[in-house]
Parts: sequence; structure tokens; C-alpha cells
Amino acid sequence: MPSTAQVPEGTETLLVEEVVLFLSVHLGRSPGLMWLEHEPPDPDTLAEFLPAALARRLDRPISVLPDAFGDVRTAHDLLVCQLGGSDTWRLAPPAGAGLTLRLRAGDVLYVPTGSLCTPRRGARSRALLLALGAPESDEEEEESP
Repeated sequence: MPSTAQVPEGTETLLVEEVVLFLSVHLGRSPGLMWLEHEPPDPDTLAEFLPAALARRLDRPISVLPDAFGDVRTAHDLLVCQLGGSDTWRLAPPAGAGLTLRLRAGDVLYVPTGSLCTPRRGARSRALLLALGAPESDEEEEESP
């Protein structure tokens, strides 16, 4: 279903292209952290248009996951868009050394499939978690990010 969110002209395209370029470097390879160059619209608008826009641009299903979960090994590539507050993410990717990253509003984190994730949520944290390539299924969303 197409988004009905009102996004300033050109902003949606710039944000989506920025994320697609970021993913072209990291997708399937290694974790990555990006600071958005183009200021996103309000968090609710971003959460409404970004999943559908990325699904169209990447030509793959994108599922929105619950924004809170415990330690888990990712079943799909994961994109974390920090919408507000801050979180600390400890990652152990399938290849390479583990790392700890602090996400602040406007940061985007890519986590490859098979990574062990330990998010520690801040008090006023708000994040958009997207499973890249995951079919839109309530069962699968509840099982794993």
C-alpha cells in the first residue's frame, strides 16, 4: 500500500537514495553506521514512508519489526533507524570482531544476517527496525528480527 505521508518535496527521494547507497556498501558484508545527511521529516512520517520506499527501491520485501527485543541472532539483514533518544547496540557479526555502537537520533545501523545483537534501550528511545528481505508475516516478525 503506498504511503500517504506528506514529505517535503525531494526529501523522500534523497533519504531513500542515501540509505540505498549505504546498503550497497554494507549489505551482506559487514555492520555499518550512517549519519543521515538529509534531515528526515518527523519520526512518524519517516516510519510511514521508508519501509515501502525501500522495498520498491531494493526490490525486496521489507518488514517492520517490534522496536524492542532482547539478545537475538538476526534471521535477516536488519536496518535500525534511530528516531529518538539513544540506544547502545553490541554486535557480534558472523565474520569479524564484535563491536559496541551508540545510536542517537538520525543514526542508521545496518546489521548483517546471523549477527548476535544485544540492544540496550535508552529511557526515551524510539527506533524503526526493518528486516530486509523478510516476508511480511506476523509469525516471522515475532520469532526474530
